[in-house]
Amino acid sequence: MVRDLYTKYCIKQRERYDIANIKGKLRQCEVNPLTKGQRSDIDAFYTKLVGHKVPQYWHEYFYSRNERFSVKYIPTSFYHKEIIYRLNNFRFRHAYVDKSIYDIYFPDVNRPKTIVKNINGYFYDGKSALTREEALARCQNLKSVVIKPTLEGMWGEGVKILDIQDGRIIDGGSSIESLFLSYDSNFIIQEKVKQNDQLSLLNPTSLNTLRILSYRNGNEIFILYAVVRIGRLGKMIDNETAGGINADIDMTTGKIVDCAYGTPKEKKLLTTDNGTRLRDFAIPSFDKVLNKVKELHLRLPYFNMIGWDWGIDKNGMPVLIEWNRAPDLSQTAHGPAFGDMTEFIIKDTLQRKDTRF
Repeated sequence: MVRDLYTKYCIKQRERYDIANIKGKLRQCEVNPLTKGQRSDIDAFYTKLVGHKVPQYWHEYFYSRNERFSVKYIPTSFYHKEIIYRLNNFRFRHAYVDKSIYDIYFPDVNRPKTIVKNINGYFYDGKSALTREEALARCQNLKSVVIKPTLEGMWGEGVKILDIQDGRIIDGGSSIESLFLSYDSNFIIQEKVKQNDQLSLLNPTSLNTLRILSYRNGNEIFILYAVVRIGRLGKMIDNETAGGINADIDMTTGKIVDCAYGTPKEKKLLTTDNGTRLRDFAIPSFDKVLNKVKELHLRLPYFNMIGWDWGIDKNGMPVLIEWNRAPDLSQTAHGPAFGDMTEFIIKDTLQRKDTRF
């Protein structure tokens, strides 16, 4: 009883946060107001589909950004309240998404090489348990390594690229011991991926990744969309919340459709910060990534909707960076997240149990 009341309170608080967040974005962008007819169409679509109206802030925001109206946009508040925790099992979220145990679920998948990882306070390399002293010893001299949280990190938070010499971080001078203390537990240090030359043309300082949204129905995996996330000039992080830009990828050709989108204040971007033209830019190994997503999603039976982040290495091979059990939806760049499957997915979802209760 108390647990359910607390869960309902948390859901309401999240809904308030989502609405406040989108209102903030609308204040930053040049709003293209929805017409009375468009608002009526949205209400009719959702009332018929789910039995009630939904907030229209997201429809207005995406329409203002990309000039593409659709009743099928998924409001983030509705997505968090009614969709993602019915499609995905809330109770398994931490056990499965821990980046330190990808080698258990994906031992045969190309991933960044692990140097040291910490799981619940215990140190390991890629295979064996280590003492704290052994872990420190392995990190005395490292070139271009990535450290990041393995459980709670979101939107690039806590991700750093480091050079280490004689046990000290070159930029800043702090020790590896103090670095370990600052992350406390549940973190990983990996070699930085050597990016494919083609993707480096978009921005050479960041690992520019592909975000793929997949949906499972029975034993069939559907790819709902793919976008490429590109870092800004001189920046190392590519995701939108860290200032990066997103561009939609044509699922048939593997090329960028048209343009990219950055902060709410920005107009459409036809080129990257370094001047690379986006329209028809070919994404290397795109089909390989899609095939891998379809293969790997079947290994995660508690999750029916997954956001996958992939890099492409120097040899043109897909590199799994991470997968997300409650992925943000890239509807500014792509349009309605579920596309032609919107009605099917929502109807299927609402028949499922909310796993938060």
